Amino acid sequence: MITSLADTARTAATWMSGITAMVLLFVVLALLALTLAAVVSALVNRDTTGGGKLLWVIFVLWFPLFGAIAWFVVGRRGHLNRFLGIDKGRARHTIPVSVGQHSDAVPQRNGSLRHV
Repeated sequence: MITSLADTARTAATWMSGITAMVLLFVVLALLALTLAAVVSALVNRDTTGGGKLLWVIFVLWFPLFGAIAWFVVGRRGHLNRFLGIDKGRARHTIPVSVGQHSDAVPQRNGSLRHV
């Protein structure tokens, strides 16, 4: 009887270790995919400077979970990048060119108005 209990426990432990390994493998693959997506997204972002891209990639690789979440929550939108000075300076909302045609305000290159 004791040997049958030992065999049952050994079988259960084998199944649990296999299930645990599969769950851990899934978590690691999901973290790897999230990190890779954040790095690629940071590298192809046109609004961030080259140095800013390097900083984001290092941050995402150094802290994979937190860095990837931080990139997708605040980095991609550009608010933090503008605050840190690693944005190329392109505003997300610019004044349409037609404003200068219908008033005495002339739009400048950076999107602000200059009154004539």
